[in-house]
Amino acid sequence: MKLNQCAAFVAIADTGTFTNAARALGVSQSAVSHAIAGLESELGVTLMVRDRSGVELTDAGRRALEPARGVVAQADRVRRAVRGTDAEPEGTLRIGTSQSFAARLLPALMSELHMRYPRLRIELREGGDAQIAQWLRTRGIDLGIVSLPKRGLVTAPLLQDEMFAVLPVHHPLSPQPELRIAGLAGEPFLMPVGGVETMVRAAFRTAGLEPEVTHQVRDINALLAMVSAGLGTTVIPWLALPPALPEVRLVPLSPAVVRHLGIGTRPGAEESPVVGAFVHAARSLALRSDWRRLPVAV
Repeated sequence: MKLNQCAAFVAIADTGTFTNAARALGVSQSAVSHAIAGLESELGVTLMVRDRSGVELTDAGRRALEPARGVVAQADRVRRAVRGTDAEPEGTLRIGTSQSFAARLLPALMSELHMRYPRLRIELREGGDAQIAQWLRTRGIDLGIVSLPKRGLVTAPLLQDEMFAVLPVHHPLSPQPELRIAGLAGEPFLMPVGGVETMVRAAFRTAGLEPEVTHQVRDINALLAMVSAGLGTTVIPWLALPPALPEVRLVPLSPAVVRHLGIGTRPGAEESPVVGAFVHAARSLALRSDWRRLPVAV
């Protein structure tokens, strides 16, 4: 069993495809395929199955993943020791995040950070997008998840997050495969307050309209429960959706409304090993496809 085989296996599991894994490792896709073929041949099992949506690990693959990740991590420690940079990132990392990011990706990211860097202590501070940007400027946090662009901040792109209309299941528009924002203009509208309100209002104004706001709601779970009860419709981003949904219908918007998220850092923090550890883990996780799966209705 070779290190490059374990590295390819872990990269595929983290990024979701052979193509993304090759890009992350800086090698050709054929090199990744060859490494996996050799690993499967040596172990005598099939580790993963490819389909149109990406890669799915087999039971054997899931059992092998953490030991393979350990091999890669140990090799990285050896490299750092040889280079004189063997100190594992430790200390406190203050992170600013919003409800519209925290529901789906943040728990997986925290788990990943704790596994990779057990000596790293994380403090979370929740606020709206403008608040997070201000905390970065005043050094109240070390980094934060922000919408892009952000003037005056050092930022690194992270991912794109699509906005969805959320309707009661028996709403006349709920059977539609997609919905124009204008279709919601005459409906009682529940406005999500915080990180995405500005973007939602901008989407309506682009269509020359204003939403009929009946309530402004900060808590995402309360917002979804109100939609389920038939009190109105709303628009929220994919990352804000909890894994289990009340009885609501998600409808894609046409044209799509997409927010661009990035990692913002306070001035001077971008060279910190702790910040670098977070950025690396966040970008690896963002490439994976499992967080994009549809929430389950309860």
